Amino acid sequence: MRQMARAYSLFSPILLALCLLLQAPLALSNDAGEAQLNTLKQRIGKLENWLNSAKGKQSKLQKELRSSERKIGKTAHQLRKLTHELQNTQTRIKKLRQQRSALLAESKKQAIQIAEQIRAAYSIGHSEYLKVLLNLEQPAELARTLRYYDYFNRARAEQIEQYSKTVRQVEENETNINEQLLSLQHSRQQLEQQHQTLKASKEKRHAVLVRLQGDIGQKGQQLDKMLADRERLEELLSSVEQAIADLDLPDATTPIKARKGKLPWPTQGKIVRSFGSKDKRSGTRWNGVLIRAKEGNEVHAIHYGRVVFADWLRGFGLLLIIDHGNGYMSLYGHNQSIYKETGDWVSSNDVISSVGNSGGNNSSGLYFEIRRNGKPQNPKSWILARN
Repeated sequence: MRQMARAYSLFSPILLALCLLLQAPLALSNDAGEAQLNTLKQRIGKLENWLNSAKGKQSKLQKELRSSERKIGKTAHQLRKLTHELQNTQTRIKKLRQQRSALLAESKKQAIQIAEQIRAAYSIGHSEYLKVLLNLEQPAELARTLRYYDYFNRARAEQIEQYSKTVRQVEENETNINEQLLSLQHSRQQLEQQHQTLKASKEKRHAVLVRLQGDIGQKGQQLDKMLADRERLEELLSSVEQAIADLDLPDATTPIKARKGKLPWPTQGKIVRSFGSKDKRSGTRWNGVLIRAKEGNEVHAIHYGRVVFADWLRGFGLLLIIDHGNGYMSLYGHNQSIYKETGDWVSSNDVISSVGNSGGNNSSGLYFEIRRNGKPQNPKSWILARN
C-alpha cells in the first residue's frame, strides 16, 4: 500500500501536467475563435457606416421605412419567442395536471389500503391478539404472533409514510400548476401587447410606403431607384468579401459545391420571378428568384455556413447573407424578421428568418440568391427540383 501511495504521489503531477497540455490547444482554439468572431463583427460593423455614407445616402422617407421595418422585425421576433414560450407553458401545465390526476388516484388507493389495515388491526386487537397475550402457556406461539404484529405495524407505518409523501407531492404539484398558470397569464398579456405594437408599426410603415411611392411615381424614377438598389447590393457584397477575406470561415465536411442540385429550398412558396428573367419596369435581369410565400413563414439556411450580414438594405429590406466558404454565399431578402446575428454559425435547414415584405414591398415573399465569387448563380441548378 505504501508503494502504491508513493507511486501515485509521483504520478499525480505528471498526470496533471498531461491534462493541462491536452486542454491547452482547446483553450487556445476557443480563444482564437472568439478573437476571430470579434474581428468579424468589427469589420462587418463598419458596414453600418457605409450604409449611412454618401454612397448610400437615403432620403428621410427611406430612413423612416428602415426604422419601421426594423421595429416590425424585432416585434415579430419577440412574438415568435412569446408564442413558443406560451406553448411550452401550456405543455407543462398539461403534464402537471396529468401528474396530479395520477397522484390523486394513488393517494386514494393508499388511503383505502390504510383504512383496511386499521379495521383489520382493530378486529385483531379485540380478539385473537388479546387471547394470545393472555395465553402464557404457549410462549413460542406468543413470540411468532408478536413478530407478525410487528411486521404488520411496520408495513402499516410505511404505507402511512408513503401516503403522506404522496399528499405532499399533490400539494407541490398544485403549487407548480398555479405558478405556471400565472406565467401563462403574463405571457398572454405580453403577447397581446406585442400584437398591438406590431399592428401600430405596420400602420406606420404603410403610411411611409404610400408617401414613398408617391415620391417615386414616375417610371424613370422607379428605374433609377431599382438600379441604385442593385448597385448598393453589389457594393455591399464587395465590402463583405473584403471584410472576410483573411478569416477562417466555413469548413464543413461536405462543401456546398458537392451538394449542387441537392440543396433544400429556403422556404415553401411559388416562384414568381425566375433567375435571368427580364424585369418589365427596368429591363434588367433578375440575379435571383422571388418566392411568393405567406408572411411569417420560416426561412431555412440552404447549407452550413456563417452569417456575415444581417441588417436592413434599401431595396432588399431585412437582408441576411451567409458565407459557405470557397467563395460561395447565399442571400435572403425581404424578411419580416431575422433570427440570426453576424458571426452566428448555421447548419443546413436551420431557421434563420421569417418571410416578409420589407424593403418597401406590397406583397410578402423571399428574395433568394446564390453567389460564387460574387457572380450570381441560377438557384434552380443548385436546389432540389420541386414536386
